[in-house]
Amino acid sequence: MGKGTENGAVISNPVAGAKDLAEIEIDEKDDRKISQMGVFGWRPRFLECLNQPIVFVVFFGIGNLFTVMSFGVISVYLTTLEKTFNLNSKETGVILLGNDISGLFASLLLANYCSSKKIRWIAAGMFAVVLSCLLPAMATLFAEYPELNKDAFIPSMIGIRGTCNLGENKGFGPPPQGEADYAVRNHGLFWLFVAGSLVLGIGGSPPGIAGPTYMDEMYTQKEFGIAISILYIITFVGFPISVLFAGASLNMYVTLDPPEGMAPNRPEWVGAWWLGFLVPGVVVFIVSFVVMLFPTQMPAAKKVLESKIQKGITTVAEKTNELHRSLAEITRDTIPVAKRILKNKSLNCLVFGDALVFLQIGSISFLPKMYVIAFRLGFSEVGTVIGVSNVVAFVLGLVLGGAIMRIKDWHPKKLLLIYAIAVLVSTPFQASLFYRCDSNTVGGVDIVYPNSTASDPSLYDTCNQDCKCNTAFPSFVCDQSDGTTYFSQCHAGCLGGELNDPTDPKSGVKQYTDCMCTAGKTVTPGECGSRCQTRLYISLALSVLGTMINFSGYAAHATVYQRVVSEVDRTVAQGWRQFVTRVLGTLPAPLLFGYIIDNACTIWRVNFDGKQGNCWVYDLESLLVWFVWVQIILRIASSLLYFAGWYLYPEPTQEDLERYEGGKGAASNGYEMT
Repeated sequence: MGKGTENGAVISNPVAGAKDLAEIEIDEKDDRKISQMGVFGWRPRFLECLNQPIVFVVFFGIGNLFTVMSFGVISVYLTTLEKTFNLNSKETGVILLGNDISGLFASLLLANYCSSKKIRWIAAGMFAVVLSCLLPAMATLFAEYPELNKDAFIPSMIGIRGTCNLGENKGFGPPPQGEADYAVRNHGLFWLFVAGSLVLGIGGSPPGIAGPTYMDEMYTQKEFGIAISILYIITFVGFPISVLFAGASLNMYVTLDPPEGMAPNRPEWVGAWWLGFLVPGVVVFIVSFVVMLFPTQMPAAKKVLESKIQKGITTVAEKTNELHRSLAEITRDTIPVAKRILKNKSLNCLVFGDALVFLQIGSISFLPKMYVIAFRLGFSEVGTVIGVSNVVAFVLGLVLGGAIMRIKDWHPKKLLLIYAIAVLVSTPFQASLFYRCDSNTVGGVDIVYPNSTASDPSLYDTCNQDCKCNTAFPSFVCDQSDGTTYFSQCHAGCLGGELNDPTDPKSGVKQYTDCMCTAGKTVTPGECGSRCQTRLYISLALSVLGTMINFSGYAAHATVYQRVVSEVDRTVAQGWRQFVTRVLGTLPAPLLFGYIIDNACTIWRVNFDGKQGNCWVYDLESLLVWFVWVQIILRIASSLLYFAGWYLYPEPTQEDLERYEGGKGAASNGYEMT
């Protein structure tokens, strides 16, 4: 076979397939061991009805869905966990990042070993995911929970409160001492959450590395596009499901049997957070056993191997080496494989482009907050709005991408070009957030208070200096006379108020009166401004379109990773991708976008103990400019790297293209193991 070098990889000329195809036949006993379902010599015939590629994709997808769910619920549970286990923001950060930190090392150390006995590594990873779910769920067995305090403050039971004339009795006040004590005693259980997060990173790596490669062996390239799209659809559904399930579980009491008088609006209420870990753990445990039964190589893999040999993608010798390497041989090959991966310029353009995309995708964690700020949505609404729109975009994009792959066997170089174009074309749609509601004018932040002699805006001025206001909790009010919003009735300097029903303190406040810091002297509860539904729909439509275009290239993207390296190096390429995208993408993303959001804060929460908390009010204009433009710049940079990867990919000859895409004779994918 003639060979030449380019791009740090070896270029192979077209190979004759007939001789290699004759070598595919293997010993019948070995064939049964490799291609029949079972484990440890137990290979019953009745399991063969499950020995189908689509069955594996469905079970693997379900395992991925609940793995995603076990991590996705944490973002919804954060407030409950902070209260129950006395966690600060640094400790919750450790829990969130533990998965990426351990996965970073696991992806490097296990990638080469995952090239052999892929299905066993996938199952082992899933069993580790089960352990990662059980560890935090166990914390509820040892945790203490608050008892019902009948004297605790309930917002719905208060009439007019928080006005200037109430002196030092401001805000909602700190929790009773007994309520805080139990959380301090629970704090040591924090390490169960850290351990679970670390194990999740280790367990999630083998399925992510070996799963797509195992699928590539049982589907032709045309079929692979549809199969990987189905897998992604099932997996991505895990994100909205995790939000919905977590919300539902928090409406159930932690013991599932609430004491009399305990209700979700009570400050002592703790939701059943542990269900968000236990349920995924049980499902993944069941799926792991099924996945473990799948064979090393499915019966369908023979026909796929024939196709790959005809196209020059691999040879029988290379495939045999991949299937039967011992641990010692794999270990010995680590350095040569690493050299091949690092010298592959096209692969590394793809990997570092993915890292920038993952850095940009890190903004998704803050997207609900952005919609709340930009469109005045409630937190309960925004989960449904974003969840439904994203699922629609994911599904449409992935189905479109799978359909594109079904047109014909595109050469990998063309597939990489398709993905680069999809990323670039979808980039302008990141600006959909600019179709937002008009910003509110906040008194004391954007403008000085009326009749104030101050030159610069300040929350505290002569009109409210004796009111002893604080920013522990917001209670926005609106001066209808000039459309100015105030942080609270206290900051507006209001001395009194009127109820909707003077005889019922639960009827709610109609207006606050005698407000010394406002132009109209009366304010009504709530922010000024309307809900700009039309702009919300336009923004969502643009976001869905952009996401759909982006995801239409995912099937091509997944296929390129299986072709940009030799067959035996595919899992190492996936491991290298996981390592780089975590180091440069998912790990720094929360820091980058967290900094952007915090930098736009205009009113910080200051707790009763004087410590600074979260942000209540943002400079929306500055926030959106930085939040959107950083994403656009990252996506443009990533698309340029993808175009560079396409340019550096070994150029196929016209004869190669005809053979590869027409399925006639043999052609080369451009890469071969040396």
